Amino acid sequence: MLKNTRSFDENIGTISSELELAVRWKRPSLLLAVCKSKLSQARAQLVLERLMQKAGQDIVRIGVNEKQPDVARSILQNGNVDRSVFFVSNLDQGGGEDGKSSYRILNIHRELFIERELRCVFWLTLNEAANLPKFAPDFWAFRHRVIEFASPHASAKTNLPAGVLTWHIRDRSDAPRDLNEKIQAREALLRQLPDRSESMLAKAELWGELAYLYWRLGENDRARQCLANGIPLAEKGELSQIKAWLLNGLAILSYEKKEYREGFKIYSTVLQGKTRDGFLWMNLAVITSALGKNSEAAAYGRKALSLAPTDAQLWNTMGHLSIWMGKPDEATAFFKRAIELAPKNSIFHLALAACYRSLGLSDETRQEIVLARKYSENEETYLNVCQEAVLGKFETAFGLLKAALRNGQITRTDVERDPILNEVLDGLLTEI
Repeated sequence: MLKNTRSFDENIGTISSELELAVRWKRPSLLLAVCKSKLSQARAQLVLERLMQKAGQDIVRIGVNEKQPDVARSILQNGNVDRSVFFVSNLDQGGGEDGKSSYRILNIHRELFIERELRCVFWLTLNEAANLPKFAPDFWAFRHRVIEFASPHASAKTNLPAGVLTWHIRDRSDAPRDLNEKIQAREALLRQLPDRSESMLAKAELWGELAYLYWRLGENDRARQCLANGIPLAEKGELSQIKAWLLNGLAILSYEKKEYREGFKIYSTVLQGKTRDGFLWMNLAVITSALGKNSEAAAYGRKALSLAPTDAQLWNTMGHLSIWMGKPDEATAFFKRAIELAPKNSIFHLALAACYRSLGLSDETRQEIVLARKYSENEETYLNVCQEAVLGKFETAFGLLKAALRNGQITRTDVERDPILNEVLDGLLTEI
C-alpha cells in the first residue's frame, strides 16, 4: 500500500514540490503523509510549514474529533482556500459507534476536495493509513501521492550522539568554568608528582581524568593527547584496569570522529581480557550499532546489563539505543528500569517522556515531565528546552535553546552530544 521509505529530506521535498505545483497551476492536491510516531509527524509538519510559508501559503491545521468529524466542512469553515494548505490529522478520533465516522464522511464528500481545488496533507498514523482505503475507498482512489516517513533513526542515517557513551568517570554536573578549574588543579598535581614507579598509578589516573575533563569541554585533541600520555604509564605499571579505562576514552574519541571501525577495534582489544565492566560492553553495543550491526549491538547491550544489572545509566543507554534502532516500544521497558533503579534522576524521566511522545502517549508524556521537574536540581534551562521539544512546541524550544547558548548555560558540544535533544529535534538542530 505504501511507498518505500525514503529519507526525511526527500519526503519533505516531494510534498513541498507537489504543493507548489498545485498552487502554480491552481489544481487540487491530496497528499497522504504516513508517520510512524507523533514526534516524526510534528517535525515534518514544522519543516513543511516553513517551506509553505516561504511559498506564500498559510497553514491551517484541521484536527478531527467527535464533535467535528467532517474534514471538508472544517476546511471550508476555517481557511481561505485560495492561499492555504490544510494539515489534517487524527482521523481515528472522528467518533461514531465504531470510531470510523470521519472516514465515511470523507468518502461521501470526496468530490468537494477536487471541485474546490483543495490542497491538503493528511497526516496519518500507521493505523489510519490502514483504515483509510478500508473505510473511505473512493476517497483513497482520489489521492495523488502517499509518502511514508520512517520512524526516527530506523534508517540508520545517523547514529547515537557521543553523550550516551560512558567514561569511567560519571560526573557531568560541572559548568565549563568549574571544568577549567579542575583541569588546572590536576595539571598542577601532575607537575608535583615525582617520576618514580610508585607514582605511575596516580599519574595514569590523572591523565585519564584530564582526558575526560577536556572531552567535556569539547577539546578532543587535548583529550587524546592526555590519553596518549597515560596509556604507556598504565602499560609500564601493569595497570590493566586503568589501561582499559584509558582505551575506552580513546574509543569514545574515535566514535565522535565517526571512526567507528577504529573504535570497534579498540573495544575488541580491551574486551579480549574478558573485563566485567558493563559500561565497556554497552559502549561496544553503541559503536557496533553505528556500524549497522544492530542484532550484534543488542546482544552486547544485553551482556552489559547482565554484568551490571543495577547500573541505571546502562539501562538508560539501552533505551536510547533501542530508539535509534527504531524500536521505541522496547525502549520504554529499559527507561522504566532505569527509573526504578534511580527514581530521582530527572534525565531518565525526560528520556521516558520523549519515548512516550514518540508513541503518541500524551498523558504518560506529561506525567513523566512532571516527575522530571519534581526531581530537577540544576537542569532547569535544559529541562525547559526538552519539555517544549517533547511536547512538539519546537519554535519555543528553539528560542530557549538559542538563548541558553548565547548565555553560556548550554554549549554546542552539550547539544551535539545530548541523546534526548537529538531524538526530539532530529533534523532540526542544524538550524540552531
